Amino acid sequence: MESDAIKSFVKKSNGEIRKVKKMLKPYMPLIMRALIVATFIEDGIRVLFDMKSQILFLKEEYYLPSFISGILLLVTTIASLIASGAILSRKPVLEKYGSYFLIGFIFYQQILYGRHSPIGSGNLGFLMRNLCLAGSLLMIVVQGRISDGVSALPGIPDPGDKNSVVIYLQLASRLMIVLLSLEFLTTLGPIGTLITLPIILAVLAGYRVEISGTLLVIMYFLHNILNSAFWQIRSDSARASFDREVKRYEFVQTLSIMGGLMMLITLGPGSLSVDEQIGRRKNF
Repeated sequence: MESDAIKSFVKKSNGEIRKVKKMLKPYMPLIMRALIVATFIEDGIRVLFDMKSQILFLKEEYYLPSFISGILLLVTTIASLIASGAILSRKPVLEKYGSYFLIGFIFYQQILYGRHSPIGSGNLGFLMRNLCLAGSLLMIVVQGRISDGVSALPGIPDPGDKNSVVIYLQLASRLMIVLLSLEFLTTLGPIGTLITLPIILAVLAGYRVEISGTLLVIMYFLHNILNSAFWQIRSDSARASFDREVKRYEFVQTLSIMGGLMMLITLGPGSLSVDEQIGRRKNF
């Protein structure tokens, strides 16, 4: 009886999620892209309004003259904002080159700030977040190139099956998202970890991704609200201002990671997943 109740609940949940997906389908491509580029827009605006401290950092860390640091920051920041707008336009050519640039911009940021990440999860967390963002952007590029009838990645010969690269990228993206979710397991306590771990493992395996992925999005959202509530830091002291900026950065970047997870839910987990294997057995 309990097994039947669980199956009935899963079936009903799947049905409700599909209804919501159908209702939001016309808007989902733009919503996902807006979330993915949100961190670049927030970061760009922050740098433009805090150019002095950014120049000082580059001067002290890399011994760059203030003039060179200012030009470097200004050019790369404005270019990243333009690239974000190109992705939001959803025009294939603009979206493709915007994604190329932002992937490069991610690695540029990793080189500059990877050793001094202020976020709570430290340098490793900063790296994993950047990898997740790069994977989401790369998925946009791959989809565009395959629809154009060219090889999935520039410079890589067509393996014969144009979908094969997408399949492995979906797997890589799924793995990155799960790894990133591990960063907040330590803050949940034993009970929270026991509740959360099965959801993470389900997404990792590609099992019931519509349900497990949606639950993980909800978890990301709740964790973001509880742990990155920058609006609650109201003091004007130098330390409080710094903490508020860090929390805001974490909050918006988590929204971008949620955009990548929503893309995974929408596109499906790919062939290398439990869901796909179950589907094949049913068809067989």
